[in-house]
Amino acid sequence: MKEIAKAYNICIRLLAPRARSIYEVKEHLRKKQFDETLILDIIEKLEHEKLLNDREFAAMFVEQRERFNPKSKFALSYELKKKGIDECLIEECLMEIDEFASAWNAISSRVPLWQGYEDDKFKKKVMNYLKNRGFGYEVSISTLEKALESRNRMEL
Repeated sequence: MKEIAKAYNICIRLLAPRARSIYEVKEHLRKKQFDETLILDIIEKLEHEKLLNDREFAAMFVEQRERFNPKSKFALSYELKKKGIDECLIEECLMEIDEFASAWNAISSRVPLWQGYEDDKFKKKVMNYLKNRGFGYEVSISTLEKALESRNRMEL
């Protein structure tokens, strides 16, 4: 009984700052060396209390990334897999994402910062920035064209 309360309190403290996936909570409890059956009981209790839900976690994770740190579907998929989210849930969450819009959201705040650069350096900055966020060549080229148009409008 004492172990259950201890494990539960650890989970509550873990979940207080931000939502976590079931896998993350399990791994945290495993590192604390709790028994596997106890871990499964705690996970079940947290799911029943609606404190753990991988579907909601994945949707929120994608929404937050889109808003604050846009990345490609590939990069988001990789991050969610690392957090133990099921492939079907990942596909479901990423279905709505428009990679062209995400790429533009990622780069639009950078365009004014790079406005004074020569064309070649500007293009390289944009392409590398998008590549580092997992965007493919086609999306990056399209976004680069939009960034060049935006930069040219700023200069007028």
